[in-house]
Amino acid sequence: SGDALARISGSRIDSLIITDTIAPRADVLAEKRINVVSVAGLIAEAIRRTHEEESISSLFES
Repeated sequence: SGDALARISGSRIDSLIITDTIAPRADVLAEKRINVVSVAGLIAEAIRRTHEEESISSLFES
């Protein structure tokens, strides 16, 4: 939001990883140092486990 993209573009950041929980704008996708990671599989598995009354805490353990 605001001038965030300009600040990222002008920074010394090598890489910025974001998720696709909200679709990024085209100008964000055009920034070569921004990498979008899908969380669709994680959300789908959390929904499945919730539906099956299974634990979802193990999804977030490292």
